[in-house]
Amino acid sequence: MMRADRYSCTSILALAAACWAIPAAAQDASPSQATTPATTAPGAPNPATDPGAVPDAAAQSEDIVVTATTGERSRFRSSISVSQVSNESIQNFTPRSEAEVLRSIPGLQPSDTAGPGGNANIGVRGIPVSTGGSEYVALQEDGLPVTLFGDMNFGNNDYWLRFDQNVERVEAVRGGSASTATSQAPGAVVNYISKTGDRAGGSVAYSNGLGYREHRVDFDYGAPISDSLRFHVGGYARNGGGLTNENWNILRGYQIKGNVTKDFADNKGFIRILFKRLDEQAPTNTTTPSLAKLDGNKVVGFSPLPTFDGRDGSSYSIYNRSFQYLTNGGQIENAEVEGIHPRVTSIGAQLHYDFDSGFTVDDSIRYTDMKGNFTTQFINVQTTASLLGSSVNGSTVGSIRYAAGPKLGQLYTGTYVNNNPNINTRMTDMGNFVNNLQLTKKFDVGAGTLRAIAGWFHMSQNIQQDWHVNRQYSELNGENAAPLDLFSPTGNQLTAAGQAGFNDNWGTCCQRTVDLKYTDDAAFGSFNYSGGGLELDASVRWDSVKGEGTAQGGQTGPLFRVSDALGSALLPSLVPSSTVENIDYRRNYVSWSAGALYAFTNSTSVFARVSRGGRFNADRLVLSGNFNADGSLTQNGRGVSINYLNQQEVGLKQRGDLLGGSYTAEITGFRSTLTENNYDFTRINNPAPNNDPNISNSYRSYGIEFTGRFNLGNFRLAADGTFIKSKITDSATAALVGNRPGGQPELLFSVSPSYDAGLFAGGLSFTGQTSTPLDDFNLYTAKGSTFVSGFLKFRPVDRVELGLNVNNLFDKLGFRGGGSLNPILSSTSAVFNNTALYGRTVTGSIRYRF
Repeated sequence: MMRADRYSCTSILALAAACWAIPAAAQDASPSQATTPATTAPGAPNPATDPGAVPDAAAQSEDIVVTATTGERSRFRSSISVSQVSNESIQNFTPRSEAEVLRSIPGLQPSDTAGPGGNANIGVRGIPVSTGGSEYVALQEDGLPVTLFGDMNFGNNDYWLRFDQNVERVEAVRGGSASTATSQAPGAVVNYISKTGDRAGGSVAYSNGLGYREHRVDFDYGAPISDSLRFHVGGYARNGGGLTNENWNILRGYQIKGNVTKDFADNKGFIRILFKRLDEQAPTNTTTPSLAKLDGNKVVGFSPLPTFDGRDGSSYSIYNRSFQYLTNGGQIENAEVEGIHPRVTSIGAQLHYDFDSGFTVDDSIRYTDMKGNFTTQFINVQTTASLLGSSVNGSTVGSIRYAAGPKLGQLYTGTYVNNNPNINTRMTDMGNFVNNLQLTKKFDVGAGTLRAIAGWFHMSQNIQQDWHVNRQYSELNGENAAPLDLFSPTGNQLTAAGQAGFNDNWGTCCQRTVDLKYTDDAAFGSFNYSGGGLELDASVRWDSVKGEGTAQGGQTGPLFRVSDALGSALLPSLVPSSTVENIDYRRNYVSWSAGALYAFTNSTSVFARVSRGGRFNADRLVLSGNFNADGSLTQNGRGVSINYLNQQEVGLKQRGDLLGGSYTAEITGFRSTLTENNYDFTRINNPAPNNDPNISNSYRSYGIEFTGRFNLGNFRLAADGTFIKSKITDSATAALVGNRPGGQPELLFSVSPSYDAGLFAGGLSFTGQTSTPLDDFNLYTAKGSTFVSGFLKFRPVDRVELGLNVNNLFDKLGFRGGGSLNPILSSTSAVFNNTALYGRTVTGSIRYRF
């Protein structure tokens, strides 16, 4: 059965109509601080209207925190680790993916396993990303999760949102109240907060890649319409060959977002309607390999492969703009290669209203229609020598020939081949519906104030997908790789257009069709006391999550005769299994958090917090032996269905004047423990010993986060760093105990000095990490890398700004996160498999502000 649940917008429209009717003469009305952009300290410069202004760093710590809090405390008075990054600070360094947007936030560990299309792994505080995606980190837009789960197979949360000029700032809370402020994100909550038109202004900009094809237009504008009505709208459109400069427009699409706000009279609150449309195909690169230089068990350097440079090499080619796949109905059809292509349409509303009785109601609601496709070519390196003489489709490989391109039919003699699949995952319905209702009541308690909060969260998430993962062979070439056909010693053709089989690259697990729905209902409550210099809070959340639907793996199907320019081949297939796995179960669990802060003076505060947050494993449980025939969980399934993250934190927040300027500094010490049971089918084809898909490990990490800002005249300095000690404390695989989790460096840092004199501005950014174990077995470690980016701005006349942005200024070949070595070529060299940071990319732009 294919589920086609569709959520009515009636509730949203009813909410809007009812609240618009609330008397709103709105004399001197203003929106609640809980959902509007951070306030600017009185008398401080406003960078939005004065680009050359440098705000007071200490005053900025009074900005109200709206993410994972009550929305009534400043950053300085919140007993959590929180970062607020302005739109301007982010755009200065032209992030090339959502992972790069998040890199300036201490504690977060976004990999670069992606590109503009997404598919990044996002870790936090040394807790590993064992299965991909962001298991313990939620991405939000205006306080509501983009997806219920951040690590859905072929549906990570960074597929479905884009940073652009609509964003006022990005706010992130690590640990602490993330456990109870939302569901499925005990590690961190990252919130993209929109501009809302509280002041008139906007901009239009055109940017162009210099040395690569990418043309982009951005615009945004917002303004009050009347004393009680305001709006903001904006978006972007872009197209081109992407950062790897493909010969066709692999990157193309647009986003448009907007909101309209009605303020109520007497500062009672507001109602806001929001909408969004995203339709963009963008490349994703899961692996861009390099040659690794080995010194014992250490990777001490990287260099390009003979025909593939990880800085600008890509699997996208004019010879694989489409490929054939086998539908579930048994027909062979063509799939266009689009990278990741999300199509998102959402409409939502926010209500904030203060009643005279002292009660406050906050309600946020959103319906999102999401669908798309993940259609791309993966890369895995195999030596040509090892392919010749091996068995493919029951025959020995005797020769290899070009299946397309100027060398069509000629023998292939290159050193390496790419033997990874082409993939067409059809995400037919990834839509969701979410509502978060919260009631607050304030009480005077002695000289302080007690806030009692109670609420209900409801979110449903559809996961309807068909997977088509085909075995494929092509030359290893970073530019326009050609497919390769294999032949037996007697000349029998074994592949067609490089394709060796339909749906069969990862075995029967991954000829997959899923029709799933997960519903999370959560009751939550908290008590928050504020008096003098003391802040106390305690919160609890009860989640009840139901999973239902069906899943099908694969079984052996018929042979298909497929033709290409060299002849034809009989290709094996996997087709949907006649056995359907039923999913019908519910799990309940409790999360909690408690914290305290004391401000000794207006310049110094300290805080401490303990928390425990649950994380529900969703679609990654299916087709892995975790369900009984009736859809209930097996005993093993119950053991792997929920993971708990425990955290303890202590922190110091300091602000004030220094050397004639102003500064803020926050230092947080943390300790985290996690027992994780999970399943990762992608490990099946890894070389031993990393080929066990079952994960059953306990982790412990502790460390220190630092974030500091210093402003002096026209000079700004931002510095962030995280030092982490991580360890596998227990495991079903005894050899892992005591090891450092793979992909976890000890130190990550970002330092960004800049100078803005009005007429011109410029800055540099230094980001890096120390050495990293490649896998949980700690067989090898890879050297760390530091990358430099920069920007220049020139404002020749009022409102006009010319810009030049450079990423990876020194064109360094390097990696973030872990990786793998395969094949090992000698005692001093191997092929390193991970995604390299893109090489130097330069973007020129012109912007007009109005």
